[in-house]
Amino acid sequence: MTETLPTLLVIRHGETQWNVAGRLQGSRDTPLTVNGVRQAQAVAVRLSETVADLTDAAFWVSPLGRARQTASILADIWSLPFERFGETPLLAERCYGVWEGRLHGEIERDLPEQYDAHAADPWDYAMPGGESRTALAERLRTWLRSLDQTRPHVAVTHSGCLRALRGIYTRASPAAILAFREPQTSAFLLSESTEQMLGVPRATLSAFGCEGEGRTVWI
Repeated sequence: MTETLPTLLVIRHGETQWNVAGRLQGSRDTPLTVNGVRQAQAVAVRLSETVADLTDAAFWVSPLGRARQTASILADIWSLPFERFGETPLLAERCYGVWEGRLHGEIERDLPEQYDAHAADPWDYAMPGGESRTALAERLRTWLRSLDQTRPHVAVTHSGCLRALRGIYTRASPAAILAFREPQTSAFLLSESTEQMLGVPRATLSAFGCEGEGRTVWI
């Protein structure tokens, strides 16, 4: 991508019921847990000064409930009208088709041909009814091209989108992107060719009663 990229603060939604169970969510949805609500509160406090410094920022959110619930909590703590968050389907999580709702081990056991095909071609393989990583990245490039490049942007989205956006901004190799793992409570401030992880201090997590930094996901 050769276009100029705007400054972008990317935030992942808080922990959900299926995060705890280890089930793939994708385009399906489960609500935040109590711990997920606490995570969103801690992230909001951690990022308050960062957001205040992003003068004239535009705010965006995935249409999925877990992201909207997280954005609502952020908006309240930032004293920001929730209506400031523009909803866009381009920030929705990667669709996993027939894999959604299943555990990792269930996919490997019950759909071995699909599992092996994905492992052999992790970028271009799309499971039945699903979306490839390549398609997800192109969807996010389409979103980036639609943005006002003269102002910063804040996006509440999902782990798959977060990793894809990190890859686009840093121009990381495919292997490096596949290896990305990040705590659930971390946000990333992205600009041309650079990223800064904004983790929540342990004291802040403890103050809100969070169970550590939160889960990462395998895909």
